[in-house]
Amino acid sequence: MGKAEYQKVLEAKKKAKTKLMGERKNSKEPLVLVFAKAKDKEMLFQLLEGFLVLPSHVVVVTDAQPGDHAKHLSGKISWMNPKDLANEKNLETYLHAADMAVLFEEPWHEIQDLMQHGVVVIGHEKSPMLENYHPNEETGNSFTFASYNPWAMFMAVVRAHETYRFPYDWMNIVRVMLKGL
Repeated sequence: MGKAEYQKVLEAKKKAKTKLMGERKNSKEPLVLVFAKAKDKEMLFQLLEGFLVLPSHVVVVTDAQPGDHAKHLSGKISWMNPKDLANEKNLETYLHAADMAVLFEEPWHEIQDLMQHGVVVIGHEKSPMLENYHPNEETGNSFTFASYNPWAMFMAVVRAHETYRFPYDWMNIVRVMLKGL
């Protein structure tokens, strides 16, 4: 992907993020999509507890019902059923706007779709498409975790948030990711 295509991705991201979030005071915070299944509900809630202390806007895409347990998460974390994203226009808007995505399960064909939209994936290290980011070497296209547990996942999420604070490093990850497609 050349420089012109890279700039198109960045412009589409900025426009979609403004459309979804408006001109919020904290619009410099990352927009994070979290994809989970109902069977992962307990682990999802544990991970979301950690998101409460991170500077981000979170959209959980799941077929699980938020229930009473999630009431204190409202305001910072919103919920969306995957059926709501079935509309291609909705999906494109969210993909363009998102800065990162946490994947509980990794349908390999969807990772490429996320990456094409400049969304940095936080996923399992066994994914053949993901290479963990190494800040000293400035290599990698994602942030990975070794096992599906909330602590391992949260550590990868924190690393992604820390890197997001450094625009040069973050844009380098996006460039590497788009170049590899």
